Amino acid sequence: MNDILLSPLRLSELETLIEKSVRRAISQLLSDPTPKDQIGGIELAAQITRLSKARIYTLVSERAIPHKKRGNRLYFNRTELIAWVEQGNRKERGGLES
Repeated sequence: MNDILLSPLRLSELETLIEKSVRRAISQLLSDPTPKDQIGGIELAAQITRLSKARIYTLVSERAIPHKKRGNRLYFNRTELIAWVEQGNRKERGGLES
């Protein structure tokens, strides 16, 4: 980590320094694939879908929710679950027809 040197800064220098730091932080957050490609168990599926574990097990047995199975363990991919939830979007009604 860089050593911090405290010295008087002009307002424009401070603004530039803060702007660069914020841009760097945002860039790192956007380029980090870890949260998007996270793989987890039933807890991850429950967190993303907001469904109970019992309901998720039912959907797994019906093969209605994306999952993987190795032995007796279930695995869920965050990206696949989010896409599955988004597929459930319903169209809005166009208003009352006469």
